[in-house]
Amino acid sequence: MGGTTTNFSVFISKEILHEWTVPTPKINMVEMLENEIRNEMAELKLESTDFKAIVVGIAGIVKDGIVRKAINLNLSDCDLASVLESRLNINVIVLNDVNLQAIGESVNYDNLFLVTIGTGIGAGLIINGQIVEGYNGMAGEIGHIYLDSKTPEENASAGGLVKTAENYLKSNDDCSSMRCFETLTAEDIFNQAKIGDEVALKIVREAYLKFGKLLAVICSAFDPEVIIISGGVSNAGDLLLDTIKEGFSEVAFKNTEIRISDLKEKAAVYGAMSIVGSSYKN
Repeated sequence: MGGTTTNFSVFISKEILHEWTVPTPKINMVEMLENEIRNEMAELKLESTDFKAIVVGIAGIVKDGIVRKAINLNLSDCDLASVLESRLNINVIVLNDVNLQAIGESVNYDNLFLVTIGTGIGAGLIINGQIVEGYNGMAGEIGHIYLDSKTPEENASAGGLVKTAENYLKSNDDCSSMRCFETLTAEDIFNQAKIGDEVALKIVREAYLKFGKLLAVICSAFDPEVIIISGGVSNAGDLLLDTIKEGFSEVAFKNTEIRISDLKEKAAVYGAMSIVGSSYKN
């Protein structure tokens, strides 16, 4: 459940029966969730007793199932699980959306660090097979760590990369194909970098060399088996991955596998499958 859209999946065992997406409303989020679930239950002729659980991934700070803060959803200290359970009579599990994705990615790993680079930057940490929420539910909030004078949110997220490029073009006269775009996107910047735009390549390298160094510091602290990169910006592929690896290798204590996610947005669904399968066996 993100600030822009909410994705739904209904599954039995590991078979997905139906998936759909709706815009996330600015108000009445709980009512929207309840109505969508009830409509789908009616469509599929399912009763509350047919469900083992509903798993909700929230773009926000979640601790012990309580949504402590979800700025884009206007939720604060909300016991979403209890509210939905009382309305639907189905067991409800609520956790941070990136943590849910990390659980989905952890099928072959006991220790991993999942990083999502999209509108913002988030991360999920699994150590010895257990998700790490932290004392306040804020473990993985690496987007707010200062690197020099800026955070990764400010220069490595999709929005941050665009703002960096726009500011550079305004303050410099360098020739760049990025000037041809009326509304510049992170995808545009990567595409122009790939075809030889020196300014675009410079902006990409500066952002993600620093980001790679940040990941190296995190590896020194938590020693994961693998770092998995996901989120919309991960679609940039090798240019993104190779630049992060280069920055990582400059300061890393040891080599660590870094790769782009194969599951992408499906990781959250597989995370929900894993949670239900491990926690609610008959």
